[in-house]
Amino acid sequence: MENQQNNYALIIGVGGEHIEYTVNDALMLRDNLIDKDLVGYPEDNVIVLTEKKATKKGVLNALDQLKEKTNEDSTILLYYSGHGGRKEKEHKFYLYLYDEDLMADEFKGKINALPSSKLVLFLDCCYSEGLVQSGISGLYGMAQKLNEEQGIWIIASCQDNQKSWGADDNSFFTEALLKVLTGTHKKSFIDPDISMMDVVEFIFEEVPRKASEYKDKDLNPIVQTPYFKTQMSENLVLSHFPKNVENHGANIRELEPKVDELDEENFIKLIKSMEAVGRVDDAIKTLKGNKRTKSDADLMEALGDIYRNKYLISKEQKDGEDALAFHLEAYELAVKTEDEEQVFTNAVKIAFMHAKMDLKQKKMREYAQIANEAARKYFYPSVTKFVTMAEANIYLCNIEDAKKYYQEVAEKAGIRYKMKCFDRAQMVYNTLFKPKNDKDEFIVFLEDTLLT
Repeated sequence: MENQQNNYALIIGVGGEHIEYTVNDALMLRDNLIDKDLVGYPEDNVIVLTEKKATKKGVLNALDQLKEKTNEDSTILLYYSGHGGRKEKEHKFYLYLYDEDLMADEFKGKINALPSSKLVLFLDCCYSEGLVQSGISGLYGMAQKLNEEQGIWIIASCQDNQKSWGADDNSFFTEALLKVLTGTHKKSFIDPDISMMDVVEFIFEEVPRKASEYKDKDLNPIVQTPYFKTQMSENLVLSHFPKNVENHGANIRELEPKVDELDEENFIKLIKSMEAVGRVDDAIKTLKGNKRTKSDADLMEALGDIYRNKYLISKEQKDGEDALAFHLEAYELAVKTEDEEQVFTNAVKIAFMHAKMDLKQKKMREYAQIANEAARKYFYPSVTKFVTMAEANIYLCNIEDAKKYYQEVAEKAGIRYKMKCFDRAQMVYNTLFKPKNDKDEFIVFLEDTLLT
């Protein structure tokens, strides 16, 4: 969001019988993108093609324009709302434009020609997964052929054997997208940014729920399940809400004067608000100054997390050393107080710091083993337990065991948590094993398991 002048979009709403709302989908999305209080794309950078303008030639020419205007640092958002089709005899999927079909392969070729390393593709049409993913037997799409060096997020409105539905003014998929981009998807939403993780998480919750409220022509409840795939580890920010920083400011004004009297929940709320408005040093000072921090593993872990995040950004040795020291202290507190969960969560973070800072690998493996054993003995089948065991086994070079536990995470966790797990697992694996390319077998496994 720091360089809005380099954000571009192509929005297509074909319209047509029974899906007249797709034009409204496109226009409402355009209005959100160019709203300076929301996404803030420059109006001249947003190409909108609806109805008679949404021709095959118009779409291909628009993609060529984007190729000329954009560069590697550009953010490009592509959106299509209309009919999607499949040609079973030809084993292909296509977009049904105003005048003629646009085959998935040709669309893919134009996407690969775009120079951006930050590209988002929203497809809101029937069989939309099939357009981007090998799906129904004998049919093929384009995701497996996308340029592997190009960062891309793909969110499709339904699976390759499903229809994409809508009612009234919008499709179910685009209605959910508009809600999350405008920050109206959560009543208590106070974060200043909307990221791709927020978008994917809400769409996966909202679209199936909304669809289930309607029935098809045979009076069966509608089933519509979105599809998601990414080749990008960066958590791209799509919307920004300056007014929400004011909400954090209100929290700080209310809570900071009585910091010594706050219960743990409101104390953490204060710390997070400080971080959100950029007062990281004040958050650290507040944590260090609270008399409970030295005896509370949760608060000590929070202090370690802040320094770890600082280190990953600054790459400064002192930040890393501080993160390691506080996680060690949190681990020792957890052992002393028999806080089982804090034992393994901090042990695996200690292993992480040893790996990232290129410290003693023997110590890294020692704490990874502690984390693995403590998590294995933990009574409750929590997601935290399985993600700890998965990561610990990467440090211990037990890749097959790591796979087994990441599969548990994939079954139990929400999409947002899985994306975070992918980022962390990829970071750890790349640090230790230094794979030569993105086709490394374990990286491909992580993508297929956690990001699809």
